[in-house]
Amino acid sequence: MKTDILLYVDGATTDESLIFKTEFLPDKLTESLKINGINDIYFSIPENYSGRLSGREKTIQRKQDNEIESWKSVFSATGSDHLVKIFADSPFTDPTVITEMLDLHLKYMSEFTYSENLPEGVTCEIFSRELIEALPEIKDRVLPLGQVIRSNINQFDVELFYKDPDIRDKRISFRSGIARDRMIMERIIDRHGRVPSYSEIKDIIDSNPQVLYTGPSYLELELTGRCDLDCVFCYRNTLKKVHGDMDIGMLNKIIAGMTDFGLPYSLCLGGSGEPMMHTGFYEALESILSDTLLKSLFIETNGLYADSGYAAFIKGKADPRIKTIFNMNAHDSETYRALHRGDHFETVYKNAMGLYDAVVDKDTVFIQIMKINETEPYLDKYYDFWEPLKIQIILQKQSTCLGRIPDRRYSDLSPLDRIPCWHLQRDAYILSDGRVAFCKQDVDCVNQKGDLKTESLKEIWDRRIDDFISDYRKKYPANPDCMSCDEWYTFNY
Repeated sequence: MKTDILLYVDGATTDESLIFKTEFLPDKLTESLKINGINDIYFSIPENYSGRLSGREKTIQRKQDNEIESWKSVFSATGSDHLVKIFADSPFTDPTVITEMLDLHLKYMSEFTYSENLPEGVTCEIFSRELIEALPEIKDRVLPLGQVIRSNINQFDVELFYKDPDIRDKRISFRSGIARDRMIMERIIDRHGRVPSYSEIKDIIDSNPQVLYTGPSYLELELTGRCDLDCVFCYRNTLKKVHGDMDIGMLNKIIAGMTDFGLPYSLCLGGSGEPMMHTGFYEALESILSDTLLKSLFIETNGLYADSGYAAFIKGKADPRIKTIFNMNAHDSETYRALHRGDHFETVYKNAMGLYDAVVDKDTVFIQIMKINETEPYLDKYYDFWEPLKIQIILQKQSTCLGRIPDRRYSDLSPLDRIPCWHLQRDAYILSDGRVAFCKQDVDCVNQKGDLKTESLKEIWDRRIDDFISDYRKKYPANPDCMSCDEWYTFNY
């Protein structure tokens, strides 16, 4: 029986991301993965790869448009009975973990073995020849094979591997091709002195939580505080004063300031107002989209101004980073009036459908429904109305902004065990006047962390690390009252 390792270079991986701490990872992994029972180590590269592995012995080029055909070709070229797939940009790959997974796989002669609790970059996937040969020919492009098997797990002979400690709550992928995770791994090594085994990682992080604090991965900007609606679940009327429009110069400073972190990020236009009411809305979009670090731009809108002009702009841009979220807690005029206190259902419905019809990428348009007492009786009707239209639905958790507005939730889904707050680790909430709040719950910026009129975002972010570390160690401030907050487990990007 021939069992081999396949070091897998995915389509987004470059030689730059394959170099970690001056070492070329495929060479390093070839040395570290000399495991009993492994015959050979091969490299799988996509058609568009032209780096150091090209032309190397035991390198197999795969077709990117047919996952199943590619796997059949790999098994044919290697003569393997079982292949262990490991991402080639995984400097924290632990040979002990791989050995344990392989032992499990071979003991039960599984078709497919994987782990759900181990992070990507530490774990592997193991495929059998028997599985691959039994798959039908499919001409259309399919999802990665491991993902297909997970989605249809009862149709295959699968072994699920579990190993403590469980660090899924850290949401780290230990792959050097992901800039934020590369930074975290470099910091862990700097603290520990070497690449740790998997069993050591959690203790290192718990002793040094600052290694996780890299830079904002999610910015929420209040482009304006103005809005034409008076929704029953909105905190806007509780503010000390109505927030104005953000100056475009301030916006440009924020976008330019993200280069100080050098990390990909997502940006949401939200806050207390309707972003499309900003007089320079389209100028703001152009500025935001010009940043190459931007991964996604989320525009949360009540839909009143997302008219044919907006649809034409989005269609013309053809930029899949732009995601439009219609806050539409209704399926007819009656439910709309009850929650949004206005008679605009037909307008918003027309705008949502107009945008959906205009865009090529249909996965960029969403309808958002808040999970509150007033919507719960109608959820089935909402789905019956919106699902046939093929628009994706987001069910949104209500935030009371630390008790500022009535709690309308009909269920509390908070986990029993509290984990460190995601928002203090990854988010920045910036009001329209440039003040940076403690977090999104600090909507009046009572606990201001800085002011972008006089400081850079990097200066403010670096100073806020103490808040994150205190929260990580379960030392919660009284002001704001973090202990009473139930947003700590929610996650943006």
